[in-house]
Amino acid sequence: MTGQLEAGRAAVKRGDLDEARLLLGPLVAESPAGPASIVLARLELDAERPEVAVPILDGFLAVRSDHGLASLMRARAHLATGDLAGARDDATRAGELLEDRSSAERVLAKVEAAEDARRVAALVERAAPLIGVIDAGHVEARSTGPSQEMRDAARELAGLPLEGDWTTDPNLSKIAFFVHAADPEEALRSYDAHLVEVSAEFGYITWPRRIQEHVRGRRVIDVGCGFGGFGVGFLVAGASSYVGLDPAMNMDSSAARNKRLRQRADMGITPRQIADDLPAIHLVRGKSEDLAFDEQFDTISLHNVTEHLAEPDLVFAGLVPLCHADTAVVFHHHNYYCWNGHHDPPVQPAQLDLSSPAHTAVYDWRHIDLLPDLPPGHRYLTGLNRIRLDELRAITERYFDIERWDEIPSSAATLDRFTPEILDRVRRTIPDLTERDLVVHAVLAVARPKRPREA
Repeated sequence: MTGQLEAGRAAVKRGDLDEARLLLGPLVAESPAGPASIVLARLELDAERPEVAVPILDGFLAVRSDHGLASLMRARAHLATGDLAGARDDATRAGELLEDRSSAERVLAKVEAAEDARRVAALVERAAPLIGVIDAGHVEARSTGPSQEMRDAARELAGLPLEGDWTTDPNLSKIAFFVHAADPEEALRSYDAHLVEVSAEFGYITWPRRIQEHVRGRRVIDVGCGFGGFGVGFLVAGASSYVGLDPAMNMDSSAARNKRLRQRADMGITPRQIADDLPAIHLVRGKSEDLAFDEQFDTISLHNVTEHLAEPDLVFAGLVPLCHADTAVVFHHHNYYCWNGHHDPPVQPAQLDLSSPAHTAVYDWRHIDLLPDLPPGHRYLTGLNRIRLDELRAITERYFDIERWDEIPSSAATLDRFTPEILDRVRRTIPDLTERDLVVHAVLAVARPKRPREA
C-alpha cells in the first residue's frame, strides 16, 4: 500500500493525473482518512475539479475533524463550487487548528468578497426593471414631466440597500443617484442616464464620494471644475445642487479628460447641454474672484486645482463671499515637489521607461532640477505654481480656519526610490527643500470661514 501511495505521488509530480487517480482511488476507498485522500483531493483541486475534491475531504474529515490542512483544502473547494457558507465554516475551523492562520484568513477574505459580489448582483437584478423604466422615459419627461411609473420607480430605488462600488459600476451609480437624493422624485428632473454612465466610466464620481460627508444634501460650488463633468458625480453623491466654475471651460465642446485612462476623450455631451438639460447643475465660465453670486454655498470644492492657481491668495480671498458661517472649503492639492508633481508621464514608478527621453528628463524628482533652465513659457512655469506645502497652508489660514489637514504620503513604490542623494541633488536647485516637501504626494484639507473674534 505504501508503494502504491508513493507511485501515486510520483504520477502527480510528473503530471500523469489519470495514472495518479488509478493508483490513489482504491487507497481512498479502502481508507478514507488515510494520506491518499489528501494527495488525491489536492490533485483534484489543482485540476480545477473542486466538486470531486469535496466528497474526498468529507470522508477524511468525518474521521479526522481536527485536521487543519484538510479543513483548509475543503474551504477552498467549497469556495470554488460556490458554497460560501461551507467555505466560511471550514476556513474558520482551519484558522483555529493551524499555527499559521494567514492561508485561512485569505480564504475568508475571498468568501467575503464573493458574498459582497452576490449581494451586488442581487441588488442590480432587483433594480434593473426600475432603472429601465426611468432610462426609457427621462428624456421625454423633461418636457412632459415624469410619469407616475417613473416617480414610483425613483422612490423604490431610493429605498434599496446600496452595495458595492457605486463610483465605477454605472448600474450602482444610477441606484446611488436616487438613494442619496433628498427627494427622489425631484431628483428625476436632473437625471440623465448617459451622464451617469459616462461619469462612472470617466472617474467623475470618485472625488464626490471621497468627500461625501460634505456633499450629501449640500449646495456645492466646484471651483476649477474643468469640463464640468463632475456635476452629475456630485448629484450621484447626493448634492442638492451643483455649480461648476472654470475660466477655461469650453461650453460647446464634448471633449473631457477620462480620469481613469488619463487621456482626453469624447464625453458625448457639452457643458451647455448639461446645464440646459439638468436644472440642478449650473456651469459658469469664469473665476470666483471675478464673479458675483447671489447665493452662498454649503461646500466649496477644489479638486487638484490649487497647484494650478497663478494667484492662489486672490482666489482664496474670492472664496470668502461664497461662504456662510458653516461652509466647508474642501480641497485636494497635488504637490509639485513630489515624484510625479510634474503632471506628466510617468505617473507611477511602474510606468517608468528609461528608454524614453521624456521620462528620463523628469523621473526621480528631476523635474525640480529642470526649473532654472526652462524657457519662460514652459508649462511647469505657467500652468503649475510650484507652491510649497507651508505656503499653501499659510494662505488657507489667512482666510479660513483649518479643520483638517491630511498630508498624504507618496506610494511605497515611490518612497523606495527616494534617497539622501536625491535630496542633496534637488537642494542644488532649491536649497531649503526638505524630505517632507518631496515625499508628501498630496494634501486633503477641510477649512471653515473664520469665526468673528469676541470683543
